[in-house]
Amino acid sequence: MAKPFNDIDAQSLDDLIKRVIEAKENNLALSADDYQLLLDALLTLTTTQNKLADHGITVHKLRKLLGIEKSSEKQSDLCKAQKKTSKKSKKLKTQDEDFTQVKPVIIKHALNEVNKGDSCPECLKGKVYKVEPGSLLRITGQTPFTPEQHIMERLRCNACGAYFTANLPDEVLHDGNSHQKYGYSARALMAIYKYFAGLPFYRQGNIQKLLGVNITASTVFDQVELVCDAIYPVYQHLFELAGDAKHYYLDDTTHRILDAKPVEKKVRNSEKTRLRSGVYTSGVIASLKTGHDIVLFETNIGHAGEFIDRILYKRQVT
Repeated sequence: MAKPFNDIDAQSLDDLIKRVIEAKENNLALSADDYQLLLDALLTLTTTQNKLADHGITVHKLRKLLGIEKSSEKQSDLCKAQKKTSKKSKKLKTQDEDFTQVKPVIIKHALNEVNKGDSCPECLKGKVYKVEPGSLLRITGQTPFTPEQHIMERLRCNACGAYFTANLPDEVLHDGNSHQKYGYSARALMAIYKYFAGLPFYRQGNIQKLLGVNITASTVFDQVELVCDAIYPVYQHLFELAGDAKHYYLDDTTHRILDAKPVEKKVRNSEKTRLRSGVYTSGVIASLKTGHDIVLFETNIGHAGEFIDRILYKRQVT
């Protein structure tokens, strides 16, 4: 019986396919060598399907067994490389498991010049047949803010002068009212760039100017301020919930506010005051009895001890 896997190079496989097509069209028999090649190919296909169905083979090993990938490395080196790749993949999976992977849009391109069954334009002898399609994964770049000009048809009565204006689609109104230039999605993205990606307002403005959608730094600030105003009640509610937490983690990190000036502040646990100038970002993780965690940040002239004092001031007396 033949080996489960046999090396058949691409040229030999193409020649075999041509001979099989020719034999089929002319009702001819194949040679003994061609029959053996066909048998080897079928055995290879069957073994491969069984291995993949049983999950008993890796892609790397499959490529080697099929002759696609040649290697002269020692087994110990391959084991080390495979173990290193496995650890790296596990680490990447752990880091990315909380994020949704965007699937690429599938765009099919038809071949119009040649159809299945036509004569080969190159040799003018054989017939062309379908094979595995080519593939290209293209990552495109564009500005994150796309301007849309909505033109609404209007009519006016020539007697009373009343105007009648076409309504905007629901998907447009869901992102803001009819007088709102920057949609909720654009405002949220500006805030994410600032406070999650650490992209300053002026840099956002420069990038947008470079990409052809001019949005000034002051405009970005104004839109982010609207987002902050909208979610501030949520922050206040979380602040009150954190007051009844069962456990706290808190820490400070130095920060900078360019126009911050020294202020006279009360010394903690004392009636005295002193001039303070240190700017810190204070972070607190409050673990609730329900099992949820609340994360709060504050950047000002002060430290985490003062921040936690204000949180504990909201604590309900039980």
